[in-house]
Amino acid sequence: MSVYDDYVFDKRYQLDTRSEVAINDLDISQEDKQHADKYKPTRARYFRKIMEKVVLPRDGVFADVGCGKGRILLLAAEQGFDQVVGLEISPALCQIAERNVETFKEARPKTGSIKVVCTNILDYQMDGSETVFFLYSPFDHPVTKAFLEMIRQSLNDHPRDLWLIIDEFRFPELLEDDELLKQSIVYEYGSAIFHVYRHHR
Repeated sequence: MSVYDDYVFDKRYQLDTRSEVAINDLDISQEDKQHADKYKPTRARYFRKIMEKVVLPRDGVFADVGCGKGRILLLAAEQGFDQVVGLEISPALCQIAERNVETFKEARPKTGSIKVVCTNILDYQMDGSETVFFLYSPFDHPVTKAFLEMIRQSLNDHPRDLWLIIDEFRFPELLEDDELLKQSIVYEYGSAIFHVYRHHR
């Protein structure tokens, strides 16, 4: 049923988000490939279920880290987030995501802002507007650790409420007893396991 939901979502809006892309097929450097994972989008049904479980602010920036072809960007916009940003290192995937965004917005012209930023996550400058970060475990341990430190620094520089949602978190020990990002829930649905963390200002 979840696979069918993905098909229906792509078919409804004439999108290309379903097919996976292997690491070796990504147009990124060999060094970056050592730290990356293949493109594999969170299933639409799974994302909608976690959105039902967690009450999130809709007026800040929802950032999908490692957005790939942009499925979660579009689902987040569908959920009513005013500002959605996708961060992706692969130029080819960014182009596909941008096409998907354009097609989606043609079908839903009242959709809020959706932007795709082609960047290495470690080069991204957080400006304090981000209130939700979503990840489907796109990095290895060292990059995940560095990214979490970026979030901590951003919270120190720009105090705010913030949510972190990670699908298939491979390194939960990185946030064990964390002073800033407290685990809220672990939610299992289908084959997905979402780890949800929250920071209260």
